[in-house]
Amino acid sequence: MGISSDWLVAVSKQLNVLSVVSALVPAAVGLMRRHFLTAAGRCLWACTLLGSLLFGGLCEYGRIVLHNNLLFLRTQVWLEAVLIGLAYYHTFTSPRRRRILLGLMVVFTLGAIYETGWLMDWRVSNSPYLHVGQAVLLIGLGLAYFEQLLSHPHRVRLTREPMFLASVGSVLYCAGTVFVYVLETRLNYDTDLIRMIFILEYGLRIVALSGLLTAALALDGQTRLASVRARELPA
Repeated sequence: MGISSDWLVAVSKQLNVLSVVSALVPAAVGLMRRHFLTAAGRCLWACTLLGSLLFGGLCEYGRIVLHNNLLFLRTQVWLEAVLIGLAYYHTFTSPRRRRILLGLMVVFTLGAIYETGWLMDWRVSNSPYLHVGQAVLLIGLGLAYFEQLLSHPHRVRLTREPMFLASVGSVLYCAGTVFVYVLETRLNYDTDLIRMIFILEYGLRIVALSGLLTAALALDGQTRLASVRARELPA
């Protein structure tokens, strides 16, 4: 079964636009709840505003106008990892875990700078190691958060925990990212059909992540608003 490369390019472009548009939903929800977001919620909102929306738009601008969006793309990957990492920082209860998290983010940042400045030419081609590093970092933080939930059971259902929803979205997205970028070189020699499957899978992961971040921000603002109203009630 042969698939036109022009058709694949067209699908890829449409999914790039879809990923930017899908970031509008959690950004809008965060905007409406901004006065009631917790510290972790504000970090997630900043991730949708800056990481997904702003730099997603800049990636499209670089691709269409500058014909090179690699620097924007790599900055987006780094910024998303840092902002989601800060959300975990405000969620972790262990001081030791927080210190380890800050150290990991420093190492990740230095690695991103070193790879971009010395190990690759960002004007020519991208390197997969930053994406893999982001995925390993965020998956590790997600697993550490799940372990914290098991160690300190909450009375609230997990589906009502904002960071649980955000963590599920982050882990699912990053697990797919590792798979795609590790196999990127191999896919250059594979069939158009397999490449199309990966393009579609990437778009679906973006939409799923945006949906879970939207739910997390809505719950975060709702929970904080309910606690504020409870304090305002007369004794």
